[in-house]
Amino acid sequence: MGQFLSTNKKRGLAFLLPLKKGQGWSLDLTIAIVLFIAGVIILYFYAINYSSHNQGDLEEMLYEGSVASELILNEDESGILTGNKVNQSKLDDFNANYASRKTAMGVTRNFYFNMSGLEISGNPVSYVGAYDSSPDSSVKVSRITIYKNKPVRFDLFIWKNE
Repeated sequence: MGQFLSTNKKRGLAFLLPLKKGQGWSLDLTIAIVLFIAGVIILYFYAINYSSHNQGDLEEMLYEGSVASELILNEDESGILTGNKVNQSKLDDFNANYASRKTAMGVTRNFYFNMSGLEISGNPVSYVGAYDSSPDSSVKVSRITIYKNKPVRFDLFIWKNE
C-alpha cells in the first residue's frame, strides 16, 4: 500500500492516490493545450473571413433595398405614387415592366414587394416582382405608404442566390 499513499504535508492529510510520474500527464496536458489553441486560431481566422464577406454582401443588399424602395415609393416616372398615395395604374405598369424598371433603377439583385390587399389588374396577388421561395440571402426593407386610402406597410425583399 505504500505506492498508493501520498501525504500532503501542508495540510497533514493522507490521500489514497496512485503515484504517477510527472512527465506522463504533463505531456498529455501540453498536447491538449496545443490542439485547443490551434483549434481556436483556425476558428478565429474562419470567422473573420466568413463574417467580413457576408457583412459586405449584407450592407450592399441593404443599400440596394433602400434605394429600390425609395425609387418605387416615389412620384416620378419610375415610382408608383401619385399625391403620396399608391396609384393603381402605375402599380399595374410596374408589375408588367418589372425587368426594365429594375434595370432603370440600377438595382442588380432581384426583389419583390408586398402590401396588404395588393391587387394587380383587379386580381389579388401576394407580391409584385421576382419571387424566390428559398433564397440564399435576403434583406427586408419596410416603409409605410397609403394604398386604397389606408395606411399600409410596404415590405420590399431583395434577395440573391449564390
